[in-house]
Amino acid sequence: MLKDEIEKLVELQEIDNELRRWEEEVSLFPEKRKEYQSRLEDKKSELSSIEKEFKRLQIDRKEKELELKAIENEIKKLKDRITEVKTNKEYIAIRKEIEEYEKQKGGVEEEILILLEKDDEIKDRENEFKKQIEKIKSEIEGKIKEEEARMEELKKKIEEKKKEREEKTKEIDEELYKMYEKIRKNKKDGIAICKLEDGRCSGCSIYVPTYIEEKVKRKKEIVQCENCSRILY
Repeated sequence: MLKDEIEKLVELQEIDNELRRWEEEVSLFPEKRKEYQSRLEDKKSELSSIEKEFKRLQIDRKEKELELKAIENEIKKLKDRITEVKTNKEYIAIRKEIEEYEKQKGGVEEEILILLEKDDEIKDRENEFKKQIEKIKSEIEGKIKEEEARMEELKKKIEEKKKEREEKTKEIDEELYKMYEKIRKNKKDGIAICKLEDGRCSGCSIYVPTYIEEKVKRKKEIVQCENCSRILY
């Protein structure tokens, strides 16, 4: 009976829908894994920027420390010279130089303190980021393992479903099955047979003529939607 054949096609369509969904999920997994890894790489890149900033500050601080040492050496030399001066004029000139160097020294010392504070701040940020990365890494690795296990389970289910499909196709009239496959392979959503609901094809959402609707209701022949060619039931 045609009614039985239609029911078999509907069951086959349900099998194909499930297979399509599972196979798509498996095929998308590599991209999903890349997204997970990309998230981790983004965090590592942020950490690398912080580490570079920390190294730059250390270099700046060392340069300032060398500058401070050079100023202190100049002050020492001037203080050594002041003991040897013979005139008041020379004494005043050297004292003025010492004062200028003392001002420079104070400014450099302040800059070093600011850099030290920044060092501590960035080191704290670096440590916090490292903790975040470890946490994210652990989460991502856990998710990937879960997904890999699920993909393996899905692959098994796909193989089982394919066997079920093979058995189902044996029950269907050969010509009808060929029609079904031709339609299914030409549709992006893989839907070859669909329900007629309130006078409308549920595959393309177009209202069908009354005579088509009547043919579907009689269930005496295979009826296709005039718009999308899908089998209607």
